[in-house]
Formats: sequence, structure tokens, C-alpha cells
Amino acid sequence: MSQSKVIKVKEQFEEALNLVEKAFDCEKRLPEQVFLVPWQKKCVFDFDKAMGYSFWNELERLVTLSGDSFILMAVLDPHPVNYYYKEFSQYNWCIFPKGITANEYWNTIKWSPEDSPADAIVHNSEVVVWLSPTMKWAIWGERNCGICILGLSDETSSFTSESCLSIETAITDLVSLNFGNSIPDEMKSKFMSHYNDMN
Repeated sequence: MSQSKVIKVKEQFEEALNLVEKAFDCEKRLPEQVFLVPWQKKCVFDFDKAMGYSFWNELERLVTLSGDSFILMAVLDPHPVNYYYKEFSQYNWCIFPKGITANEYWNTIKWSPEDSPADAIVHNSEVVVWLSPTMKWAIWGERNCGICILGLSDETSSFTSESCLSIETAITDLVSLNFGNSIPDEMKSKFMSHYNDMN
């Protein structure tokens, strides 16, 4: 069985970056439209749950539906080059092969550089994405909004999960917690405009 790996080589990082930039507008932040792919269906996860041990179960179901051999997880903030590679000579991006265990996933994202436990991905990840290399699904997560948004293609639109929320529920139950329980109307309308096409 293949093992999870943190990307350390520039060429592999650039190949992964090319995939990420096909799926996402990496300069934008929620509630703006961050997806470059017109997904057929979207659902929302709690960011804290997505950064936990059991989220591998959701990812494993997605990779089975998409038929991919691996999943790419990439932290966009803090910056993978200007901060993470500069400080630690590796990137805060990981490749998770199909068939690994939840333990291996969890151990990879909670691993930290020597003398810098706060820089484990599970702790130091303000903006993070998970991606199917065949573009059959993608997840964008932002810690300061408290949510991750999953986009699904036709091939993966049968995915369902008890953890999936509608954008309306996510705004009320998760996003609002980060804004003193009162989200600005403009922000709410942008979320609804960009992410309310859930089936």
C-alpha cells in the first residue's frame, strides 16, 4: 500500500499547484466564488470536523466515487512557498493515496516540523483545499468562516453524508459564530448567490 506523503520537491509542488489553479481561484476568499469549475452539486462541512480524524471517512468515499488513485490536500494560507517552504524546506501540501487508513491521514496532518508544533497542518491552516486530480470533486475550507464547501461533478453527485449541511444552515449554525452571531447582509447574500445551488 502506498503511503501518504508531504510534498518536498519543487517539481512535484508545481505539478500539484497546476491542479489546484485549475479548480480554484486561489486569490479569492469566501463568500466570493472560489471555484473555477461549475459543479453540479455543493454541500457544506464544519471546518473543525473537516480537520479531524474522522473526515478521512468522507474523503475515502469521495475517492471511491471518483475512481482516483489519490487525494491532494493543499494549504493556501499560510503560503506554501513564502512561509512554509522557506521555514521548513517542505510544503504544507500532502498526497493521500486511496486505501490508506484514517490513522495515517490523521498522523500526516497533525505532524509538525521539529521545534514548531503550532505549524502542524491541523493547527496552522487558514485556507485549505482537498482535490480530486481528475476534477470530479473539490473542497475549499476557510477557518475564519468555520466551513468547507464541497463541489461535486455529475460523476460524484450521488455523494451524501449526514455531516453535509446546506449553505443556509451553515450560515446560521457555523459562519455566524465567527461574526458575533450576526452576519452582514452583503456577506450572506454572496454566500447564497454563489453556493445555494445544492440539490
